[in-house]
Amino acid sequence: MFRQLIFFLVILFFNIEGRAQCRSSQIFFEDLSKITAGNLDSTQQIKLEKWLINWEKCYPVADSTYISALLQLGMVHRFAGDFDEAIKVTKKVIPLYEKSNRSLKKRDLVKANYRIGVYYNASQSTENAIKYLSEAVRIGKNDKESKTYIASAYLYLVYAYYIKGDFQKALSYADLGEEIATEIKDIETLSDILYQKAQALSELEQNKEAKIEVLKAINIMQNLPEACYSLANQHRLLGDINRALHEKKEELAEYLLAYKIAEQCKHKNLSDFINAIGFYYYQNKDYNQALKYYQKALDLNKSAYSKGVLLDRMGLAYAAKKDYLKSFQYFQQGLKELLPTENLPGITTVPKAKSIRITAQKDYLLSIVQDNADTWLAYGQFSKKTDPAKLKIALKNYMLADTMIDFMRWEHTGNVSKLFWRNRTKGMYENAIETCFLLKDPEKAFYFFEKSRAVMLNDQLNELGANQQLSEKDVERERTIRRKISDLQDQLSESEAGSKRYLSFRNALYNVQEEQQIFIKKLEKANPQYYSYKYDNRVPGLKEVREKVIPDRQTLLSYFVGDSAVYGLSINEKKVNLKKIKLADYQKYISEFQKLLSGKEIQNKQFDHYLSVSHKLYELLIKPFEIKSNRVIISPDGNFLPLESLSFSSEKPDFLVNRYAFSYTYSASFLAKMKRSESEISSTNAFLGMAPVQFSKKLNQASLPGSEIALEAINKHFFFSKSLTGHEASRGAFMKELSSHSIIQLLTHASADSSEIEPTLYFADSTLTLSELSSSALSKTQLLVLSACRTGVGKNQKGEGVFSLARGFAGIGIPSTLTTLWSVENKSIYELTELFYDQMEKGIPLDIALQQAQIEWLKTASKNDQLPYSWAGMVLVGNAEPLDMGFSKSMVYLILGGITALVILGILLFRSRNLKSVHRSKRTSLI
Repeated sequence: MFRQLIFFLVILFFNIEGRAQCRSSQIFFEDLSKITAGNLDSTQQIKLEKWLINWEKCYPVADSTYISALLQLGMVHRFAGDFDEAIKVTKKVIPLYEKSNRSLKKRDLVKANYRIGVYYNASQSTENAIKYLSEAVRIGKNDKESKTYIASAYLYLVYAYYIKGDFQKALSYADLGEEIATEIKDIETLSDILYQKAQALSELEQNKEAKIEVLKAINIMQNLPEACYSLANQHRLLGDINRALHEKKEELAEYLLAYKIAEQCKHKNLSDFINAIGFYYYQNKDYNQALKYYQKALDLNKSAYSKGVLLDRMGLAYAAKKDYLKSFQYFQQGLKELLPTENLPGITTVPKAKSIRITAQKDYLLSIVQDNADTWLAYGQFSKKTDPAKLKIALKNYMLADTMIDFMRWEHTGNVSKLFWRNRTKGMYENAIETCFLLKDPEKAFYFFEKSRAVMLNDQLNELGANQQLSEKDVERERTIRRKISDLQDQLSESEAGSKRYLSFRNALYNVQEEQQIFIKKLEKANPQYYSYKYDNRVPGLKEVREKVIPDRQTLLSYFVGDSAVYGLSINEKKVNLKKIKLADYQKYISEFQKLLSGKEIQNKQFDHYLSVSHKLYELLIKPFEIKSNRVIISPDGNFLPLESLSFSSEKPDFLVNRYAFSYTYSASFLAKMKRSESEISSTNAFLGMAPVQFSKKLNQASLPGSEIALEAINKHFFFSKSLTGHEASRGAFMKELSSHSIIQLLTHASADSSEIEPTLYFADSTLTLSELSSSALSKTQLLVLSACRTGVGKNQKGEGVFSLARGFAGIGIPSTLTTLWSVENKSIYELTELFYDQMEKGIPLDIALQQAQIEWLKTASKNDQLPYSWAGMVLVGNAEPLDMGFSKSMVYLILGGITALVILGILLFRSRNLKSVHRSKRTSLI
């Protein structure tokens, strides 16, 4: 007892002594003020870290002074370029607010979330930036002290959504930010918001409105001498907007004024303003004047990237003058600026992929490679007869550009605007396909068809929720690797080529890229859906296509719609055909056809015109390929057409469905990979059917009378099944039941109004978006039949929405989807669905099952219901292989009936034999 008392007193003594050594909180505050008055450098970092350690020893409860120190340390890391550490330190502030503490200011929590959002934005993690900036707005929107940060948070939200390509959302946040910045008279933030708003409006081609907003921004900034940089940028944007409005005089005037302002304030990017003037003259075909300004900008420039851009533009100017050899010399100089260690002895030499991969600004390099390829293509056609040798050099450069695009997709986050890829790659793939067409190389053209699909469609990754398939650990690792690569590429670009520093960074970069390859290989096994979306760039060869995509003598027919032509490519068991289709004819008849598909009434009134247009499209899109097979897989490009409703004749309804069974896919590569797993098909619960019939008022959806009767008829095809109707067809029930069924039938509403809106399913009580579905939960699902009446509203008439819906289901593991292209009448869709199941029960391929269902409909339907509007809206997307439906109820009842009959017969025979035995024994006893 005595020893314990001594021990307690010793501990108390040292604790009191330790406390006595602690300074007052006021002194801590004064010390912090002195530390933060210095530069944001490593010295301040050391002092702040020591200050924090001493504070934590003395004061276990955080106050606003402690939080200020954490925020300041985050800023120090930010200025050192260490965004990961800046985020980590600043995030320590957030949990401190979870406990009630009146001494903490709400403003500091808003500031912390705002700064984390800004740091994520700087590290190109747009989704995380949006998350924390939105949280800053949520917390501080009613706090007067936080309004400065709220206004700035809105500015960064505008920028984040602009980068994502969601320009409408960018405009919404711009309006909110403009209101707060005006209220608190933060004129610089207001001007920046207006500038970003003008950029978003310009992207939406609302250039008159964009001009109004940028003029407002200029009006604010022109009286602020310290805002010289911003003012110069705003005038240059105004020049760009004037160009879009075809106001040539005003365009040049703004570029000249922007340059004058930039020159006065010694803008660090002064050459960019001269470059803009040069580009004005290039656009107006004054190539000599353009070259004069480009050279002036080149003489000023010290940045390798800016020099690369200028040399590329000079190459284009000489190409426009038909001085091709000089053009190639400038392209080659541009490549050398960006790849200083690469050996490029001649104009036909192509850089190595390994050298390109370590370059930081690949978009600049891509421009040069792409422009070089386009110029070789033009050079190859310059004389009366095309020159295959020159075209092959063009093709070699297009292959390199394609490799670069793969590298760029790997390094970018999933949030990069689809518009970026569309603008940067669509024209490149069109020219590559044209080169293959001229070289009569359809096999190489097929490669570019498929790669164009990967770029345009696989980058729906984020909006379809594929990123949610990664664990938090893998998300963080992927982001860390990407960040390391970006940092090392920047450090490499700032080092002198060939120096020890350069070689050190280059080797470090090779190691991180190897780490990325290992990570990707791991994903291929652990998370095949995400791997397929993000990293898989392999295109199957013709042998693999014939073995895995068209093994049953089908024909694959793929289309590419460019800016100057449409290309069609067919593959069958023996040959490959590449055809060029007139764009004007395609656009004319597609437009008319879509109008005629928009409603039953218009189709009925103009049926003769429908036959004429559908026959023209048959002659344009199908007939040239001389298809012998009776099964056709269509891989469309953008516009989604029910080709089965085209007519062989322009005078009578002779629909293609009578000869061909059609199915649709978004690429041959997908079908090559998406094969059914035998072990998953034999599920004991073969079928899940849902028909909500009535919907909650808040969903604002029309009821679907008769859907429960249709489901009952379909359900008869399955013995192991479950059907949910009415209020039982809820969102929760669907999520609970779907994991153990190979076929899912939904008689409900679905929306996929455009490629920009995430597909949504409607249940009795609420909705379910595609990204909320788990891929693991759907591992057994082989076919989803969506007999819905709202999959084709608005832009969806083009098929983009339905295509993304089916693609989304495939992305979460469902290989086959039967869906509708427009608002088909309930009676038609229900009866066609029943007929489809009747056919599928025969064990035939799904495309043939749908074809036979549609033919059966046409045989028995009224004349009015024979219109394509009634039956052609149902299409199969994905895998068309037969699907085992298990035992049907009727078959089970028949088997049970047979067994029962056999049992009864056995009993009767047994009794009969017993009776005979008894009679024999009686007769024997009488004798």
